[in-house]
Amino acid sequence: MQLCTSLKKKCNNRDGYAICLMRNDTEKGIGKFPPKINNTPGKISFIFTGDNCTPETKYTVQIIMQCDYNVEDNSHPELFPHRDEQCNLFMIWRTAFACAPRTRTNCTVTYNDLHFDLSPLTRSSENYAIRMGTDAKSPKIMLNVCQSVIRHGAVCPIKSGACLDDPQRSNRYSSLGEVRKPPFFRNGSLQIEYQDGALCTENITTPHVKTTIMFICDVEATESIPEYIGGREDCHYYLVWYTAAACSIESLRSYSSKTAGRCTVTNPVTNFTYNLQSLMNETSAVTNKNGMQYKLKVCGALTDNACKTNAGVCNPRNGTSLGQANTNLKWQQGGPYLNYTNGDLCGNGMRRYTIIAFFCGPEGSASFPVLMEERPCQTVIHWNTDLVCEKRIKCATDNDDEINLTPLIKSTNNYVVRANDVEFHINVCRPLVLTQGLTCAHGSAACKVSSLGFPEESPTLNKDLRTVLRYVNGSQCPEDPTRLISSNFTFVCANNNQGLPVYKHYVNCTYVFEWNTSIACGAVIGDWSSPCTIKDSFRSYEYDLSLLYKEQQVKNKQGKYGINICGGENYCTGSAVCHEGNGYGSLGSVIFDYSRHDVKLKYSNGSKCNNNSYTSEVRFICNESIGIGAPRLLLVSESHLEFH
Repeated sequence: MQLCTSLKKKCNNRDGYAICLMRNDTEKGIGKFPPKINNTPGKISFIFTGDNCTPETKYTVQIIMQCDYNVEDNSHPELFPHRDEQCNLFMIWRTAFACAPRTRTNCTVTYNDLHFDLSPLTRSSENYAIRMGTDAKSPKIMLNVCQSVIRHGAVCPIKSGACLDDPQRSNRYSSLGEVRKPPFFRNGSLQIEYQDGALCTENITTPHVKTTIMFICDVEATESIPEYIGGREDCHYYLVWYTAAACSIESLRSYSSKTAGRCTVTNPVTNFTYNLQSLMNETSAVTNKNGMQYKLKVCGALTDNACKTNAGVCNPRNGTSLGQANTNLKWQQGGPYLNYTNGDLCGNGMRRYTIIAFFCGPEGSASFPVLMEERPCQTVIHWNTDLVCEKRIKCATDNDDEINLTPLIKSTNNYVVRANDVEFHINVCRPLVLTQGLTCAHGSAACKVSSLGFPEESPTLNKDLRTVLRYVNGSQCPEDPTRLISSNFTFVCANNNQGLPVYKHYVNCTYVFEWNTSIACGAVIGDWSSPCTIKDSFRSYEYDLSLLYKEQQVKNKQGKYGINICGGENYCTGSAVCHEGNGYGSLGSVIFDYSRHDVKLKYSNGSKCNNNSYTSEVRFICNESIGIGAPRLLLVSESHLEFH
């Protein structure tokens, strides 16, 4: 195919086509040049019409261009599978050429000699969408990190780091603040502030809307999204974000070292496991600028007699060891690396060492090591390899009540399902974890000896509004060699915690599974009953919090806070949470958030604060080793408190 010109070669011996379908030895012109161009704000698509597909229907091909700042001139369109793809084809083409100019800031900050980097949260092809209410028509905040929002489907003002999408208003999109300054610390809290948004129309002195995002380090929170906690009435939107990316690089490095295995290590921010074991059996070479060649092995010692025992990198001409091999793959931002230390002496009593750093190179780039730097004692080698490319699909549905399946992802082993003497190995939204004896195609997400498909599509909703995850392009289908095997997982809201997949049947080259899990329930409104019992009204799930039903004291620099989670009528001017005579609200709602594994009690209508009322939230997290535990104050904003 060609997008903006006719094909250079004829299609079925005729000119004038932009897209030609070749099946066996037959050619069909399925798209004539020129296409119809649909250039609505925030969306570009090309619609091609071709020859007859059936006597009544012509072929159509729609190519939807999607902005992706990371993909430049080496991208290509991808076929988007759907039911009616016999005559009507859809393609998605991700490219930086479909993007508007962007505004960016540095995304790192140093605080108390620790280094923080929020850049893993920057999205290159989509925005974070945070719904402000439970109603499907409630406004959404569109957001990016250290970068302006992407204008694909959301026509936000240029330079906006956050913008409001309110479908009820004629001027649907308005800026909630522009990207101006990098992250910073305020009162010990890591924050980003987007300033100078739209004009504030509330009756207060603030001239422009702004947004503050408060980041809270949580090494278990990968692929989380921020939550809106209030401030619209004051033209100052507050969001809180629990994420591993808010932890210091030093603490993440220490945490990731606990996950390291033999030539494997897990990225603590994304939970993706780098596995370089397939490189261990190869001997490679790099050449310096003087033409000197060094030999090296990944996670193993060279067996060349010219090199000393245990050498991982060596100069075979004189037998000099540039570092002893080890299998301790280490994590750092940008890609994992090996540090081969304790080589031969290099002067001043020091020994030679070599860093081999692995990077995800551009799409289609060759995979080999390159000598980047050579000093008397230090050698630095860079290696581009697909093995460290985190090809990841978003593990959540795109509907308004987003169902997030991320908690089901496995990083150390796979789900194993047995049915009729057949064993299935399954992971969610990610390739299978490599285990001994498992011979599935590299990158498969489900398999039984042969691959049942790859994780290429995000979960969607079916006509019954159930979450469905499809794995496509598996092995050849036995009964129809022109097709590839796929597998379907339907997630059903159920009372158990994570549950396990159950094999249902095989039909039409597709393996069908069903998965009963509470995670498919998303967030559910609950009820409270006296004295202190909360209940999920949807599934009759019940917690008795009566052991916590007494006043708790929490102290910090700002003073003393009192919490009485189920009380409040006769306490602190009718509020359940209190600070210096100000009430932070009475119990307004109970939310069971199954995709985050927690329960929230939200308190509203507290004492007056400017045009607003004080509010608060207590989030309960299951930890079986902690007993009753104690509340911790995690977040203080102008009119809101949040406790764990």
